[in-house]
Amino acid sequence: MRFRRLVLGAAVLLTLAGLAGGATAARDWWGRTREIQSAQQRLSQQLDARWASDAAAPATGPQARLHLPTLGADLVVLGAAGRDDRRPGPGYIPGTAPIGTAGNTGIAGERVPGVFWDLDRLDIGDPVVLETRDTWFVYRVMEARVVRPEDGTALDPPPPGASPLLTLMTDEPRLSTARRLVRQATLIRRDPHQGPRPVELA
Repeated sequence: MRFRRLVLGAAVLLTLAGLAGGATAARDWWGRTREIQSAQQRLSQQLDARWASDAAAPATGPQARLHLPTLGADLVVLGAAGRDDRRPGPGYIPGTAPIGTAGNTGIAGERVPGVFWDLDRLDIGDPVVLETRDTWFVYRVMEARVVRPEDGTALDPPPPGASPLLTLMTDEPRLSTARRLVRQATLIRRDPHQGPRPVELA
């Protein structure tokens, strides 16, 4: 009987320790999400101020806005930087076509709420809008796949004469870096920024 009580007590302690660890992880997760939300608001204000002043963009600062209407997401895209899983938003992938130019522009983001947590819900045919100071670039998702981390073919330039591409990447599955989730979209039109917002954002 005493042994049984000891085993039961140990089980309870382990359960409580597990719950405490889970609570700590949940608190850290919630804190990270709030940190990203606050940073995105600050970056959005910086981007608006820079566009209003016509100042040049710093290499690692806010560059553009990425609108994912299907997911209800509007994200500030940061400039080129090395891999940093703690960045407060998606970032331009160095070596791909610069934002707003021909070729294949790559944007990667952490698989966390507030960034690319739900990127897997972006389906073939869904719109993606990249907003710069001068232009709305309207894309349509045309490929969805999962690749190994070392597979960089998703960032290859399009064939000669093909429309420019926008490639979004994050980790797959959630909370793992085992593979890469890819959503690739093709440019369907450019709208002037001073005109009305694209109908895809209505």
